[in-house]
Amino acid sequence: MRLRRLVLAVVLLPLLLLALAGGTARAKGDITVTGAGVDNRFPNGLHFSLSATSDSSIEEVRLRYRVLPDGPVSLGVPEFEPGESVSIGFQVGGGAELYLAPGATIRYAWELTDASGGTVTTPTKTAVYDDVRFDFQVEPAAGVRLYWYAGSRETAQEMLQVARETLDRMSHLLGAEVDFPVKVWVYADSGDMRPALVHRSEAYEERITTYGTRVTSDTVLVLGSAAFDTLRHELAHIVTGVAGEGPYGALPDWLDEGTAVYAQSGPGNYGIAIERAVAGGNVFSLPAISSAPGDPDKVLLFYGQSWSVASYLIDTYGPRKFARLFEALREGATTDGALRDVYGFDQGGLEDRWRESVGLPPRATSPPEDGARSPGPGQNGTASSAGDGNGTGLIVALVAAVLASALVLGAGGYLLSRRFR
Repeated sequence: MRLRRLVLAVVLLPLLLLALAGGTARAKGDITVTGAGVDNRFPNGLHFSLSATSDSSIEEVRLRYRVLPDGPVSLGVPEFEPGESVSIGFQVGGGAELYLAPGATIRYAWELTDASGGTVTTPTKTAVYDDVRFDFQVEPAAGVRLYWYAGSRETAQEMLQVARETLDRMSHLLGAEVDFPVKVWVYADSGDMRPALVHRSEAYEERITTYGTRVTSDTVLVLGSAAFDTLRHELAHIVTGVAGEGPYGALPDWLDEGTAVYAQSGPGNYGIAIERAVAGGNVFSLPAISSAPGDPDKVLLFYGQSWSVASYLIDTYGPRKFARLFEALREGATTDGALRDVYGFDQGGLEDRWRESVGLPPRATSPPEDGARSPGPGQNGTASSAGDGNGTGLIVALVAAVLASALVLGAGGYLLSRRFR
């Protein structure tokens, strides 16, 4: 009998505790998502909406999202009034904080927390940010999807073939494999394409027409249904990104754009611009075009000189070394360090060799190749900026300061400066 009572107590005690716990769980609330949706407001972003209820006040709501294929995980925190019933909206893209390309795919989930500490995470879903202003048709091929709404299907198929050939040719040149689908959006005119672009200053947009651009690692925009060279140029940027961009490395613009122009059937107006500049001895210093100039008047020469330097490296030293240059940059080397590792000279040495190849003398102030090198802006006029006349004085002052520091700090300081040069 005593054993039977003991067994009965053992059985009933957990049931009693469970009943008490049930009352506590009800007190903590039970969050229920009653509705969720996504509204495509192209070109003004995606609007995410959510409604939910709970027995306890819903205090925190976050939208966890990621723009595929390589965007970081982000947390959106919408503004709302806490309560047992909430309706929430949150905008992604369409502003200066985040650019969304046409066709961008976003993976997302909502996370909710109530006052009792109860939490709910909705199932992960995806939303696609298509350009819904036009009736885009899709031409698919291996590794490429071409979106178009103007022109003929035959022209779209020609562009698709050019796209596939360009990706193959540039991947072979740079030793890179594009292992993700590439999206090409073709627009009929600049007015149609402008809202889909990354916003730039009004002055720039008034003076420069964008014929094509790589807007993300997997997406390019092209102006014109038969713009074959523009397509080649922008798809080359897809490959240079794979070959040379990484978490620790970045490409100088002269190398990135020069390679893209090299992918074209010819340099076009860029070639004319560099020919005229060489004839007048009026070219950029190479470090000065590590970043593209903001002055629209210098754009053609920037592309032309970048193409000429990239072509010089490929034609003189071969594709294999050219591919190794991209690899070194992707692994985190500086531009000068990558050039020294692969070719045995830095940007100064490359610039002097390229200048010789086009019939120009070496730069007047070029130091030894293994020393620190000043870009020397403005020495040839094209890349001039305010303060050109004070460049030499600034260099002398910096050298004096370095020598004084070396005398004070001694050999240890010298070794440290060598390490971080």
